Amino acid sequence: MSTDNPTKYRMYFNYDNDKKVYVVPVLPEKIKVTVKGQTTSIDIDKFGEVLHKGKRDAITISFTSFFPALYGANYCSCLKKEFKEPKKWHSWMIALENAANPCHFVLEGSPFAINMYADITSYSGTEEGGDVGTITYTVELKEHRKPTVSTYKKKAKKPAKKTNSGKRTNNKAKTRTYTIKKDDCLWNIAKKYYGKSSQYTKILNANKSVLDKAAKKHGYSSCRNGNLVFPGTKITIP
Repeated sequence: MSTDNPTKYRMYFNYDNDKKVYVVPVLPEKIKVTVKGQTTSIDIDKFGEVLHKGKRDAITISFTSFFPALYGANYCSCLKKEFKEPKKWHSWMIALENAANPCHFVLEGSPFAINMYADITSYSGTEEGGDVGTITYTVELKEHRKPTVSTYKKKAKKPAKKTNSGKRTNNKAKTRTYTIKKDDCLWNIAKKYYGKSSQYTKILNANKSVLDKAAKKHGYSSCRNGNLVFPGTKITIP
């Protein structure tokens, strides 16, 4: 374990295209994940459950933890420079709950990881007398999904194309590339090319090694599932 990173698990509540990054100071002991009406309780130290792919209901995540009054390397999962006082965290969570746009919720850790845009549906914080300044809280998030409606439009008949027997048709798909600019993120790039920000995983999967390589050049171990992108990086748009 690196002395710079207290734990291999890290949790974030980000906003404004990840320009505002809040690293959770203390990880919860358990996280409850609900998919298709089935509830699964997952131990933070035994991430063995993997969410199934395919059609499903929106994921709901809930857990309880606390914002400590003082930083402690033996119980904090964030770096000391990332630590924020409890009242600032409390105000931040209320702001996210009332925000018009979803937040970006990330839990890093192998082999289980969560990376999704979500709305905070419930948050409550309490301060107990035995530990003045520390805020114990419970939060519930629901995966953010934009509704899509398909419409059918009858296509007009087009005249048959004339073929030239002397030339072969080039049916090879053109490869699209894009160079990442300042303040870019995969969410916005996906919106630009696919019309849906949620399609950012296509770009991430196609460019994971390129993004990781760029992150390492800037002193990071990886691109953090696409959270870290750097200007000048040339990526492929699948």
